[in-house]
Amino acid sequence: MGGETHGGTRLRDELQRSYHEGQAVIASKGVYEAPQSMWPYYEANYRRTVSELPKGSMVVEVGTGHGSLLAWLRSLGFTRVEGVDASPGDVTAANRMLGAEVVALGDGETYLRARPCLFDFVVMKAVLEHLPKDRLLPMLGAIAAALGPNGTALIEVPNMDWLAASHERYMDLTHEVGFTRESLRTLLLLVFTSVEIRGSQPGGPSRTQRWFRRPLVWLLRRIFYVVGEGASDVLFESRSLIAIARDPKLTD
Repeated sequence: MGGETHGGTRLRDELQRSYHEGQAVIASKGVYEAPQSMWPYYEANYRRTVSELPKGSMVVEVGTGHGSLLAWLRSLGFTRVEGVDASPGDVTAANRMLGAEVVALGDGETYLRARPCLFDFVVMKAVLEHLPKDRLLPMLGAIAAALGPNGTALIEVPNMDWLAASHERYMDLTHEVGFTRESLRTLLLLVFTSVEIRGSQPGGPSRTQRWFRRPLVWLLRRIFYVVGEGASDVLFESRSLIAIARDPKLTD
């Protein structure tokens, strides 16, 4: 058993170290080559929350990846932005676009713990699913501890109720856990008093998507209703779950 645990840890360490050159290029090469291609997605899914923040807010992204989210926030007028990522290649790529030392290399939980009550907005996209279960609560506790008064956390994870969820779950060997709307809410309510969860929407939908997406979703819901088992209530049409969490109640 000890050998298996050591082997698993070594595999995670190797995958993380080479994440930029490996998984990132394999799964998201286009985004790394054109980071602004993600901006329509942010507009569609984050703008409502971000519009509530003063432009002078202190913002940190945990798991910056290519850095396009921080670049988008800058384009909206937010200047006090920073980030942390555990992948050396991603840190280099993000700082190449954002400027030296905007994104630090390191562990997100440790980074946040060292900055108590500092941030007005903590955003973490596609990170929580990479953590072993025993690290979920400490990470969320670190986010809560890093938030200042009236702070907001935005947390996005893949949606395991999505129609192609099995691909999303297993496309990346560093994925450790998956979430539905119910399990994500259960977890977040251990740390935050106020939790809102919604399904993601396509960014910059095509004409075909604008015409047919809504009726197709309606039709599938009716089919699931006929099939039964409560399936008509799941967010099968959304690739990701986006949670807005406020009012921390657990900070250690």
